[in-house]
Amino acid sequence: MTTALAAPDTVLAGAIRRGADINAYKCYQCKRCTAGCPVAGYAGLHPAQIVRAVQLGDLDSIMADKFIWLCTGCQTCSTRCPQEIDVAGIMDELRILAYEHDLVRKDAPFAGILKYNADSFKRWGRMYELELLARDKLTRPSSMTDDLVLGVKMVAKGKIGFLPSTGGDRAQMKRMVEAAERIERQRRTGGASPPAAESPDAPPSGGEGGRS
Repeated sequence: MTTALAAPDTVLAGAIRRGADINAYKCYQCKRCTAGCPVAGYAGLHPAQIVRAVQLGDLDSIMADKFIWLCTGCQTCSTRCPQEIDVAGIMDELRILAYEHDLVRKDAPFAGILKYNADSFKRWGRMYELELLARDKLTRPSSMTDDLVLGVKMVAKGKIGFLPSTGGDRAQMKRMVEAAERIERQRRTGGASPPAAESPDAPPSGGEGGRS
């Protein structure tokens, strides 16, 4: 008696496709992305496994691991991919989904600072380093003095300002943020879970994984 294999859940891959216009099903697991990744060995999953989990719709495994929060966005994976898949873009989209659906791990590396960066850019049109440092340190009081010596040197050299540097194009930068958010809202649908796929690309049959 044979048992039919369960079809992969296409909901997550569909959400990635709509949010970032990336087809995860083009991946055939050559693992070049993993071979070139500088942080692949520091989490339970590596880039190729993350992409495979997307293909299978296994969001739980992705969010239970810390890899997407370790990803530096160096683009090595995307550059090495023979299928021209923007693997780093998939990591970005997964982080967005984690924020949208309250799936960020409590111990997620750099998750907080990524949000602070976005908040600062929206507020000032630039990164306000002193504000970023203050917000981060307040969440980790024991680290208050960790970077004190380095911080003093950076302030002395003008690398960190006491006031935000807004420049003359603050209004333009804020309009850019508003336009990006408007486009993002148009590309997404609401809901308590990652949006269901309307008609995502199915996994290639018979080993054919050509570009779309």
